[in-house]
Amino acid sequence: MKKIIYIIGIISLLIVTGINLIFTAKLDLSEHVIINYNNIFYIISIILVGILIYFITRKLDKKLEKSEKEKKIRKNIFIAALVIYIILSILWIILVRPGIGGDSIHVANLAQTFYRGDDNEFLNNKTYAGITLKEYIEKYPQQIHLAYVYKLAFKMTYFDVIAILRVVNIIGNLAIIFAIYKICNQLSKQYKTSTTLPIILILTCAPLLMLTTFIYGDIPSLGLSLFAVYYIMKYTQSKKIKHIVIAAILTAFAYMMRMNSLIFIIATVVYLILNLIKEFNKTEWKKSAINLIIIAIYLIISFVPANLVENYYFQKYNLDKNKGYPKASFILMAMEESWRGNGWYNEPIAEPALHQKENIENEYKEKIKERVKYLSKNIKYTADFYTKKLASMWGENTYSAFWNNNIGENKILKNAENPVTFYQKVTLLLITSSSLIIIIQNRKKLSLEVIFLLTIFIGGFAFHILWEAKSRYIIPYIIALIPITSIHISNFKINKKEDVLK
Repeated sequence: MKKIIYIIGIISLLIVTGINLIFTAKLDLSEHVIINYNNIFYIISIILVGILIYFITRKLDKKLEKSEKEKKIRKNIFIAALVIYIILSILWIILVRPGIGGDSIHVANLAQTFYRGDDNEFLNNKTYAGITLKEYIEKYPQQIHLAYVYKLAFKMTYFDVIAILRVVNIIGNLAIIFAIYKICNQLSKQYKTSTTLPIILILTCAPLLMLTTFIYGDIPSLGLSLFAVYYIMKYTQSKKIKHIVIAAILTAFAYMMRMNSLIFIIATVVYLILNLIKEFNKTEWKKSAINLIIIAIYLIISFVPANLVENYYFQKYNLDKNKGYPKASFILMAMEESWRGNGWYNEPIAEPALHQKENIENEYKEKIKERVKYLSKNIKYTADFYTKKLASMWGENTYSAFWNNNIGENKILKNAENPVTFYQKVTLLLITSSSLIIIIQNRKKLSLEVIFLLTIFIGGFAFHILWEAKSRYIIPYIIALIPITSIHISNFKINKKEDVLK
């Protein structure tokens, strides 16, 4: 299994690297994706800046790790950078206040309903889908989980103004930064590492800071998921049950806030099973059985809270679980062309289900079968379709941060889009290319922790080939690779006798 993950990981990283060297995608004001080829000067500039950043961070590492005094300076620099980051985040949510619409406003209103206990205030309001908020949560029950967590945030602050949820995003970003740092420290137990590059990469990830204004579960869910990854790694080394319990609780909240946390859960199970195989001893089969029970407990704690919350509100509001929006719609969207971009949200596909057309799920399934047949018979078209789909996600290097903030209406901030796109492309390529080199160099001693992080990336890459596309969706899988960049790259020499991964 380890070798399979290694090979798929290499292929996935090569594809993302290649796409970003060849293409740059941008979103216009209507969320239409425009894909352009990069010229040779742009490509050379990206590569040179990436190399420059890498060597500057390595120089800083050497300079700040020589003595205790310099390590203290390093710590003070990190604290100062963190304070600046917090100040910029607060200023951003105060000064840049895009309107709250779509799913964001509906989830926020639902959280206010849960908090206030007033079922008449919002539940009968019309949503963007043309149905009431009550019908909306019947269609999209996953929004109940997120609204419930937001209700807890309101309870903790005794304050239910929607803007407070942007503060939750800032806290989520801080959790992401600290989780990256802690995971890097875990990797340092097996490799020679330094945290300068990964910390710079995460602190200068402008889209993450910009998306603090976007009220949805993306950012806090990612912070929780990454801390869960850290505690799972701690568990495999310490074997302390408290670590896996903490990880499961964090995962439960992450899953309630964003269901794509399922990718992290699957990667966790793969990681735990690989550890189980590694430590398997026929004479200690009881210990192995206990480890399997622990995995089962982790899964129960991760999933049960969301189910309990959903069941409670379905019963309270007398909702029908059979009226849920069919998942097949998102799979069909992922395979079809859209005015936004290949595989992006497609109103003509979505609307029949929103208006409760009879037998729509079976209709979607039939259309998926037809589309699969067409794609399998037209290989050239299929290659072009998926190249453009991947480019629209992985090559859109602002991850919809400018679009979600309505920056197109602000000429001053709009001028920052090209520099931010350039820098984020540089950092993405730095992450994928250094991950490639590190994984290949260490193929004979590739730790399960690196395999764990690589599995998360592969899961996200594969899932969004099959699911509806959006450039914002891929952020977690890029960030999951950042700790790998902390591992030192040695002089690149391949010993032909050791070319095969064990």
